[in-house]
Amino acid sequence: MTKQSAEYPLDTSVPETPNSMMIDVTLALSSTKHRAWQRWFRDRWLLATFVTACAASIVSLWYFFQNHQILLIGDTYSHMLIARRLIDNLTPGVAQLGGIWLPLPHLLMQPFIWNDYLWQTGLAGSFVSMPCYVVSAIYLFLAARRLTHNSRASFVGTLLFILNPNILYLQTTPLSELVLIATLTAATYYFLAWAQEGKLHHLIRAAASTFLATLTRYDAWALFLTFLILIVMIGWIQHQRRAQIEANLLTFGTLGGLGIVLWLLWCEVIFGDPLYWQHSSFSSQAQQQKLINLKLLFTYHDLWQSIRTYTISSIQNVGSILFALAAIAIVIFFLRRRITPEVLAASAFLVPFVFYVFSLYQGQAALFTPGASPAHAPQSMSFYNARYGVETVVPVALFVATLAGRGFMGRGHLVLPIICGIAILVQSTLT
Repeated sequence: MTKQSAEYPLDTSVPETPNSMMIDVTLALSSTKHRAWQRWFRDRWLLATFVTACAASIVSLWYFFQNHQILLIGDTYSHMLIARRLIDNLTPGVAQLGGIWLPLPHLLMQPFIWNDYLWQTGLAGSFVSMPCYVVSAIYLFLAARRLTHNSRASFVGTLLFILNPNILYLQTTPLSELVLIATLTAATYYFLAWAQEGKLHHLIRAAASTFLATLTRYDAWALFLTFLILIVMIGWIQHQRRAQIEANLLTFGTLGGLGIVLWLLWCEVIFGDPLYWQHSSFSSQAQQQKLINLKLLFTYHDLWQSIRTYTISSIQNVGSILFALAAIAIVIFFLRRRITPEVLAASAFLVPFVFYVFSLYQGQAALFTPGASPAHAPQSMSFYNARYGVETVVPVALFVATLAGRGFMGRGHLVLPIICGIAILVQSTLT
């Protein structure tokens, strides 16, 4: 028998086969999923956020459904009708999506809209908004945790969103606000993660979330442009090479802007005008032009009135106490952290405020709310589109979390978290 040399010892291992390799891959994926679930349950505050959001969502749906209030806002009927027309119409098909409202909320209703009861009661839309509400709460918590590095403070801030009465109502309706808030919050969270860690997969996920957001409401188009600018600014701060910045822009822009391109192509193919959503007689611009002609659009080309109107609407949606706390938190946040990639990414949460001020100034949106509109404004329009201010709830909650987080930094310094928690509970009751 030939002896095996010491230099080349006998290999007694079992050769790998395709089956054994597949088992290894399966075990690796299973291990990865197991670790992900471990991380989820390890943070009890994240789990508390999920459970609290689910409970609040179900309870509020039961309340508003029992009181027949799901379809109180006029736009809810339009959303339900568009979603139903895709399958129940003389000429059913995707062309029934139209060219004014963006399509994602109506497409998400398709698994439920065929049922007459769910359609007539509005529950087909509720079953879309409710999961988006929970998703929004989770991503808000995760974003706050990235900024504060404190789960308790993140939970305190997220409670502001979860318990906000206006959010609780809107998440039971077929309106598109919660779909937008979910996609915007997810997009901004992943963008923040990319700014902090520089990992490409975070940027791709931010782009995917932005893609969904741009197919939900036009507000997200402003966020897409903001992200492009921030990618350049962050690259400059981090001294990235020009080729790296261009690669990041291409990676994000290709997927993140795909929804905008598809919508423009859709309007061109179906209606013969890529800007049909802007030029149509049913467009927001056309509706606002009637108010301009009647001299009733008081924010038109009046920057101060635009800022004042949206600020008051935000305060009425969030509550004066919490809005004041958030304003203080924002000042402290930007003064102490200066201009860093993290701060620039976090500033993207404020885009909805800037977007609506600009839209009001340009005459692209109308918002009437008590305290903001002049005394001679028609009483019938006293709460017209007042829900627009609800988009500031997420940034207010985020920055209140950063304020609460400062109180958890040392032992015995729980004054700020306690104040924030009490303010949230009191304001949620009063709003």
